[in-house]
Amino acid sequence: MLPLLPLYLSVTAQTGADSVVIPSIGDLVITEIMADPTPSRGLPEREYLEITNRSQDILGIAGILLIAGSDTAFLGDGMLAPGERMILCSTGSRSDLLQYGMVMAVKSFPSLNDAGEQIALRNPDGSLVHAVCYGPEFLGDGPRSGGGWSAELADLSNPFNEPYAWSPSEDPSGGTPGRVNSREENIPDTRPPKVIAVWPASSDTVAVLFDETVICAGAGPWEAGNRQTLPAVSGDHTDRTALVPLAGVMDPGAIITLVIPARITDFAGNAPSDNQLRTGLSAEPMPGDILFNELMPDPPGGVSEYLELYNNSDAVFDLSCLYLSGGSNSQATSFTGIHRQLLPADYVALTTGSEEIREHFPCSDEASVFRADRLPSMPDDGGSLILYDRNLNVIDRVDYNSGMHMIFLSGTDGVALEKVSPVSASDVASNWHSAVAACNWGTPGAPNSIMIEDTGENEGLSLSSGRISPDGDGFEDIISVGVFPGGEDNIITLTIFNDRGYPVRRLAERISAGPSTHFAWDGLSDSGARLPSGLYLILAESYNPSGSSGRWKKVCALLYR
Repeated sequence: MLPLLPLYLSVTAQTGADSVVIPSIGDLVITEIMADPTPSRGLPEREYLEITNRSQDILGIAGILLIAGSDTAFLGDGMLAPGERMILCSTGSRSDLLQYGMVMAVKSFPSLNDAGEQIALRNPDGSLVHAVCYGPEFLGDGPRSGGGWSAELADLSNPFNEPYAWSPSEDPSGGTPGRVNSREENIPDTRPPKVIAVWPASSDTVAVLFDETVICAGAGPWEAGNRQTLPAVSGDHTDRTALVPLAGVMDPGAIITLVIPARITDFAGNAPSDNQLRTGLSAEPMPGDILFNELMPDPPGGVSEYLELYNNSDAVFDLSCLYLSGGSNSQATSFTGIHRQLLPADYVALTTGSEEIREHFPCSDEASVFRADRLPSMPDDGGSLILYDRNLNVIDRVDYNSGMHMIFLSGTDGVALEKVSPVSASDVASNWHSAVAACNWGTPGAPNSIMIEDTGENEGLSLSSGRISPDGDGFEDIISVGVFPGGEDNIITLTIFNDRGYPVRRLAERISAGPSTHFAWDGLSDSGARLPSGLYLILAESYNPSGSSGRWKKVCALLYR
């Protein structure tokens, strides 16, 4: 630290040693990250971080904790004058980087993960100084997305505005350690913090995960179930998770509403976009409690594949306890480590590119689109998806193919398959239908574009409508056929006859069902041909091992506009 000695002696001689202050949040910030220095563009092939004093005070940095993922290290003795920059690196890299500016060799300097990780600076008292959730998006998809380029903070006045205020270095050498960054511009942070997940960390504490750092200190108590909580505390090293201690324990099966205090904001002063959150103690799902509801195996250009799940129960489920596979012979893997919950009668769309999804589909629900770490491959022409619990018990399965789309579509590129009712069985092909054009062919995270409501009948056979007009306008394109035999262990056969008495469509043949089940008809024959206008007889037959049987029929009109 010899280069700092003249500055220290000069400052203390003029103003006294107490002029060196401990940094507050945003005073000392990370302004450059070199996580992948190979191949070199001119700089030494050494990982480094650059920190900058953006305050008007001389900052003391001794004892500041540097955290990168699960790695930690402490900064040594040192000071930074206003506007001054310092390069942080390993002890073995110091001599290579010393020519570029002020360098601090940090003992046990964390290895920087070029795939992304959360990096933070925290004071010895534990308070946050700065945090960055670094990822490949900081370097973009262009020619600088490969190794040898650093990520630079372009707007020092908005140090928490990520990834928008970050970009790859434009310096020919690959970075600007110790110097003013190659790109400087004003990038205001007007984006409100969004809640990614809320869940019980314990029976008397709720965790709330935001998509950026929030300031909880001094915000006062929250409100949970109309009762005040204790003030929230930080639950991670970047202050993205707030731990809210409740006034009492949560009851199993109960769902509480959590109200975020108005004084909680991000560093730029933006309040969260949603201040009321719901959560409850999670349960273990049974088969049929969670159902596949929408699939996008062949997305339009620039949009990622997605699949949608629906909670078909009164319980709350934790997505991090679920597994997905692309078939019986494929490995089942967890798709997220985040405790995102799925509440009763709610939807969640899983994708690996959530921003594109939200922008492309006007009918989507942004709050219900969740970015998964990984998803099974979904072949365009057909495939299988299986949902498992943590013990690999099957919760739901769907086998899909392009033939499940409407026949008059010129192509299925960018068209989602939706269930005609979210509670319908996923393994019955006739329960699936193409999304409509009014929603740009998909409704991720939202109710489906074609929905058939339950008629509420509970005996025999029911139709959602007495007519069907399968012309793709989203109105009466399909009908729901409900069969209500009562009892358990029923075997259902459902057949459609034309007005001459010939069978034209077998919707179900010896399908196992409970006391009720639903099917959908889209006006097509067994061969997939469009049937002519006219009257059609729908016949349902049921029997069970106890000897009970039933036979019901109804008439439906097929029309074209």
